[in-house]
Amino acid sequence: GAVLVVAGTLSQLYVIIIGGQAFPLDLFPGKQESSSFFDGVVGTYSASPQELLLGTGGIAAALLIIVVALRILPFVPITHNEPN
Repeated sequence: GAVLVVAGTLSQLYVIIIGGQAFPLDLFPGKQESSSFFDGVVGTYSASPQELLLGTGGIAAALLIIVVALRILPFVPITHNEPN
C-alpha cells in the first residue's frame, strides 16, 4: 500500500510539472512579458535567523510529540517474560 501511495504521488507530480511545461499558459495574448528585477541574473539566498529558528522549532516540536507519545502510549513492553 505504501509503495502505491508513493508511486501515485510521484505520478501526480509528473503530471503537474511536465504538463505545465509542455503546454504553458498564454497569460497575455499578443503581449511580451518583461520585468525590472534583473531578469536572467541568478540571485543568491541565505536563510534568515528567524527562518532557521522556525525550521529548528518544527523539528523540535515533532521530536517532543514523539517523546511524549512514547512515554504515554504503551508502544514498548515494560517487561519481557521469556520462558527458560
